[in-house]
Amino acid sequence: MPVFLRSTLPVLFLLCLALLPVAARAEITAEDVNLRIDTFDEIDRLFKALRFKVVNQRSDNRQGAMVYSRELVELSYRLPALFDEPSPREIYPQSRARPEIWNRKARYDFLLDEFLDNLEMIHDHLDKGQMSQAGQLIDRTAQSCRRCHNTFRYR
Repeated sequence: MPVFLRSTLPVLFLLCLALLPVAARAEITAEDVNLRIDTFDEIDRLFKALRFKVVNQRSDNRQGAMVYSRELVELSYRLPALFDEPSPREIYPQSRARPEIWNRKARYDFLLDEFLDNLEMIHDHLDKGQMSQAGQLIDRTAQSCRRCHNTFRYR
């Protein structure tokens, strides 16, 4: 084998890998769908606990609220990657994702980004001791969660 070919073979191999079609990627697994469900369930639990503490109880325990908030932000960073590939219910009966997530992906991604931004802003308000502003944003975020669920989630 000529030296030129031997030295360029690894580069050609990597180039071929980079050019593989998206369909050749690994598909989502049942474990991925379950992780998505578990992540959202934990986010739901934490968000309700945070809302109860800050909005319903009007707690001024900033540090206690921040524990929930910090966990929410960390968990929420998992979400975008968990929605890279479709999970049709015909294949994954446990999936709560409606086909609209994949048919209206740009809208879903926009709403998900807005949710992540809101969680970060809530955490910032709590960090600064702005409990009232955090409470207001928690309520607005809860409303946007409902709207998103009505469109993109099976009950």
